[in-house]
Amino acid sequence: MKIDIHAHVFPKRGYVRDTFLSVEQQLKANEEQNVDMSLLLPLIHYEIVQTPQTTEEIAEVCREYPDKFLFFMNLDPRMFYRNPKADFSPIIEYYLEMGAKGVGEMCANLPFNHPLMENMFSYIDKYALPLAIHIAPDQYGYYGILDDANLTGLEGALQKFPNIKFLGHSADFWSEISGDDRHGGYPDGPVIPGGRVVELMRKYPNLLGDLSAGSGLNAIMRDRKFGISFLNEFQRTDCILVTIFVVFVIRKV
Repeated sequence: MKIDIHAHVFPKRGYVRDTFLSVEQQLKANEEQNVDMSLLLPLIHYEIVQTPQTTEEIAEVCREYPDKFLFFMNLDPRMFYRNPKADFSPIIEYYLEMGAKGVGEMCANLPFNHPLMENMFSYIDKYALPLAIHIAPDQYGYYGILDDANLTGLEGALQKFPNIKFLGHSADFWSEISGDDRHGGYPDGPVIPGGRVVELMRKYPNLLGDLSAGSGLNAIMRDRKFGISFLNEFQRTDCILVTIFVVFVIRKV
C-alpha cells in the first residue's frame, strides 16, 4: 500500500496560493501516481496561509473519502490566550476521537524552546503522537519553527519530549543532511559526512524523516549512492510511515 504522508487540500479555496490542490485534484493526482491514500495536514497558521483552514474542515474531507484520506490534527502554541500553562488535553482528545493520527504540519514562527511551544509539546508528548514539523531560519520571509543551522532547538526538543515522533521536514531541515556549510535551500553535489540530520537520527530514535516536497527529494537525489544508504539505514517499522513517495521520486528512481 502506497501512502503519501504529506498532503494539503483546500475544499474551500479562500485567499490561498494556487499551489494548493482541491480535493478533486488531489484524488486525481493520487490515481495518476498509484497512491492509495494521502495524509492531509491542516494549514492553520497565518505564517503560511492568509485564510487558515480548520482541522474540522479536513476531518470532514476524510469522512467523505474514508478509503482515500487520513488526517492529522493541527494545533497552535498560541491557542488559549497565549497561556504557557494552557491545557491542550481536551482539544487533543477531541481530535483523536474524530480520527486524527497525529499533529501537524507545525508552521508557527516560534523557536522550539519558547514556553508556548514547550507547553504544547508536553501534551503531544503525553499522548505519544507523531508531529510533522517545518523548520525555518529566524528571519522574515519564512514559515515554520525557528531554529539555527545546527538544529540546536530541535535537538533540545528531541531530548525533552522523547514520546513525540518528530517528522522532520523543510529545506532548512533536509539541507543539514550534509556536513558542508550550505544551509537551507537545495544544495547540490555530494553529501559530506557530518550532517546534523544524520547525527540526530542516529542519536534520537524519535526523529524521523518526512521526505516530501523538493527538500526531501533533493536530500536523497543529490547524491544517489548516499541517498540509498541513508534510506537503508533509517528505514523503520515503528512509525505509521517514515518516507513519502513524491511524484518526482517515483519518476526518477
